[in-house]
Amino acid sequence: MNADAGAGAAGARAAARLDDDLGWRLAVAGRLIRTWADARLAEQGIGAQGLALLLWLAEERALTQVELARRQRVEGPSVCRMVDRLERDGLVERRPHPLDRRATEVHLTPAGADVAERGRAAVDALVSEVFAPLDADERLTLAALLGRVIDAGSDR
Repeated sequence: MNADAGAGAAGARAAARLDDDLGWRLAVAGRLIRTWADARLAEQGIGAQGLALLLWLAEERALTQVELARRQRVEGPSVCRMVDRLERDGLVERRPHPLDRRATEVHLTPAGADVAERGRAAVDALVSEVFAPLDADERLTLAALLGRVIDAGSDR
């Protein structure tokens, strides 16, 4: 066997192993779903991360940026930039925290609630398409397993 053939065979074995790697598969699936979600949400002028922030706010009356960062599992400056863009677009507003004058709460505006509702519908349709190959029990199992991985990773 010549050196080029050996290198090609080793490369094919490495690629096969990578294709079977759970971490790689999760990363690719996440990237694909986020890309598809961003494309569907573009007409509403928002991306998947911004929509997630709006949906957290739709579930609660108001949240601090620190709490939003914790729930989004991102750093505070990332949430600050997201809130800046959403506030600029009239989807959220900052208000002083009623009990802690050092903190600021983020509130959903009526326009933000509308975008959250339409965005949720778009993402729900995408999720139905993406996970169509799985039956209901498989979807529940996958969600539960991913939830455990996410929860375990949040402790790091």
